[in-house]
Amino acid sequence: MKELLWQTHAEEGPENAPLSKLDPRLLLEPYGSAEVRATDLRAFIDVLEKAGRLLRVRERVDWKLGIGRWTRARHRPLLFENIKGYRKQQVFTNGLIDPGCIALALGFGPGTTWARLIGETRRRLKDPVSPKMTMLGPLMDNVIPSSAIDLFQFPVPKWSQYDGGRYIGTWHLNISRDPETGDRNVGVYRMQLLGSKQATISASKGSDFARHVARAEAKGRELPVAVAIGAPEALVMAAGAACPKGMDEFELAGALQQQAIDVMDCGHLEVPAYSEIVIEGFVHPNVRVEDGPYFDYYGRPNTNRDAFLFEATRVMHRDDPIFRGCAIGTPGAEDHQLFAFLAQLKLVDFHGSRLKQKVHNFLWKRRAFSALQTVGKWSAELRKRG
Repeated sequence: MKELLWQTHAEEGPENAPLSKLDPRLLLEPYGSAEVRATDLRAFIDVLEKAGRLLRVRERVDWKLGIGRWTRARHRPLLFENIKGYRKQQVFTNGLIDPGCIALALGFGPGTTWARLIGETRRRLKDPVSPKMTMLGPLMDNVIPSSAIDLFQFPVPKWSQYDGGRYIGTWHLNISRDPETGDRNVGVYRMQLLGSKQATISASKGSDFARHVARAEAKGRELPVAVAIGAPEALVMAAGAACPKGMDEFELAGALQQQAIDVMDCGHLEVPAYSEIVIEGFVHPNVRVEDGPYFDYYGRPNTNRDAFLFEATRVMHRDDPIFRGCAIGTPGAEDHQLFAFLAQLKLVDFHGSRLKQKVHNFLWKRRAFSALQTVGKWSAELRKRG
């Protein structure tokens, strides 16, 4: 019943309501003050647990549809600890399932109002924080060379019955550099496993990542790419945002969490040092593959027949890595919550027409998630009819 109350409350969005409405215990706990910085995934999970938000799922759950079903059915952060076929491995989902969780991820107290969260975050955006280089990190605990890579070693879910396969990239980072300018881009582009070393990268034609690939192809080169899974939540927020002018995603994440992102130099690219998993590799030039179908944020399966082909050349991961993913497609899912937050900060860009941008932002700001899906399905049907 509390979860239903939260969903109704979220749709209405009163400006001064406490974000901790879901669980009244949060108002009594000092943990989660502005001094707390959940600057890696494990610290964030600890924050959620101490705030009474985390559910540890100890019963056996199948990576094939089971994790997705659990995630869509429960409006709270979930840590799966018993995954069929993956002894001692864990999967974390729903970390940002409501504004209260977003506030905790950025170091705000559990009694923070929506108005204060947005107002204070807007002020933070004025002060970008450059990433901090480090020589070592827990990622180096396990380094797997190209000859031994098997991406199926991780409990990658098949999130929905509509999906065409297992999606390793749903709440992650794709890191690349412009081959001409050297400018960095960090985005979230869905990735479907195609084999032990290969996956799709599905990026829209208007994205910075697609431009990086095009410029590499014009030079007849592969594009180096790093995939980070289980990165700090502030960095995933930044990767899903339209960066303000003069700021890259690492700097934006530093501003959001008010602390520098620790990065490691892997030769071609810098990666978040406290990620759970980093997969280094490249995009094959002038090769396109089919990605999907995939149950998308509009609540419909879609297919991209022009996805890029990624090949892994090295994998690094922490001991007992925690796989981070997201089950989307239902109103108010984790991705919806993030975009509603980013829309309030004027940081949403879906690379569409001005009309599409206005409609999306209007609905995101009002947390009208069901209406957003209806509009999305309607627009897709119109495009199909030509």
